[in-house]
Amino acid sequence: MRQEFVDGVDAFVDYAMTLETFQIHGLVRCPCVKCKCMNYEKPEIVRLHLYKDAFEKDYTVWTSHGETNSSFGRFQNFVVGESSRAVEPNVQNSRMHDMVQDAYGMHSNFEYGNHDEEAPNEEASRFFEQLKNASRPLYEGVPTLNCLFFVRLLSIKAIGMFLKVQWIFVIALIHELVDPKLEIPENYYKAKRLVSKLGLSSMRIDCCENGNGCMLYYKDDKGLESCKFCGRARFKRTHSGKRVAVKAMHYLPLIPRLKRLYASNSSAPHMRWHSENRRPHRVMCHPSDGEAWKHFDATYPNFAS
Repeated sequence: MRQEFVDGVDAFVDYAMTLETFQIHGLVRCPCVKCKCMNYEKPEIVRLHLYKDAFEKDYTVWTSHGETNSSFGRFQNFVVGESSRAVEPNVQNSRMHDMVQDAYGMHSNFEYGNHDEEAPNEEASRFFEQLKNASRPLYEGVPTLNCLFFVRLLSIKAIGMFLKVQWIFVIALIHELVDPKLEIPENYYKAKRLVSKLGLSSMRIDCCENGNGCMLYYKDDKGLESCKFCGRARFKRTHSGKRVAVKAMHYLPLIPRLKRLYASNSSAPHMRWHSENRRPHRVMCHPSDGEAWKHFDATYPNFAS
């Protein structure tokens, strides 16, 4: 083993130990060939993995450890660290921080003069701008981003089944503890509107209350007042006289989520892998090598490209 490699591993581990993940949990995200930045280990284990298996191929920019392709300067304030793999509230917050950091990193590459890659299209540029506006620090001196703070609050509300009126009391308490001038939406609806700037919203679709799942009031059936199969009413009236759907579902559209996977420095290479790593004819090691996948690509070339 060459001394230069040992020195490089030591330099990486020393740097990783400055991140918040290590400061809080004593763990480092391992970038070896087998772990591929998916596992968290103690520094001495990470060293052993790297000595034995080496770094993951092409992991020259430490995107999973806070670095971006452009530099480590402008966006380092958004590198807030990660969390251990244990089931705890910080895991969700950490992953959302990673998503924001990835999106910022991709956008900054083009913004700062790296024109080798294609510029973001209009929709992507709009998303990056919304993300930028929604991702200011909550207040000076704290790394938590305001949009992610409210994502966590909304998550806590959902898990704890808070009433919307309870949100007002929670926000009032936060103002008392921190700063009355803090820019925090005073009600649930404004918080949801802020979080929606992240772009991954859901679609509410009314459906039949029958346990058999007769139908959805969607597309051509959107205007129906009762189920066309069992005849049950779509709406009921509340005490105030307002009509509301008896039952509804929330649909999470797939296409926007696929677009986010392509917009992330971390996940985009994996999304392109099947196209950029073609195997020889009659060799199959991935679903994209199969005839069904190839038939789909041939039938829908624009989608495939």
